[in-house]
Amino acid sequence: MKILLFLGVSLFFLTACVGDRSDLELFVTTTKAQHVAHIPKLKEAPKFEHFVYHANLMRSPFVPPSRELTEELIDTTKDCLQPDLKRRKGRLETYALDNLKMRGTLSETDIIWALVETNDTSVYRLGIGEYLGLYNGRITKVTQQMVEIIELIPDGSGCWTERLSRMELTGEG
Repeated sequence: MKILLFLGVSLFFLTACVGDRSDLELFVTTTKAQHVAHIPKLKEAPKFEHFVYHANLMRSPFVPPSRELTEELIDTTKDCLQPDLKRRKGRLETYALDNLKMRGTLSETDIIWALVETNDTSVYRLGIGEYLGLYNGRITKVTQQMVEIIELIPDGSGCWTERLSRMELTGEG
């Protein structure tokens, strides 16, 4: 019984879709005849100017710059304080100390690690001897309230001097 009722209602709606559409077709043809789209002409393409690239006069844009152009050269012939050039850079040595914040500590027995947050909200666990900052900063002391860092600052004559920096615990966002 329900199936017959469903079929009857469906048949009613299907027959209601068939009807006189002449008024709709008349409206469409008159609207198309009255409204002609005006498309402006395209602007003339700019004239091409040929550029001769002389690779012998300029650095090729397809070759990465040499190390001398991108890194500070360190004169290792002098007998003074120098950073370790063979040491692999750490993950936090691409951030300035101003862009790092101490957010807390973790400890296990007598070892304390500092939790340091970067400006992109990543948090890292760092201990004594690890490096951070742009100037070869090495962590020398970690307490519950601060981290002591010794940085190597170039003095302009090819040597480097040590500078003590501190990063204190901050809780604000």
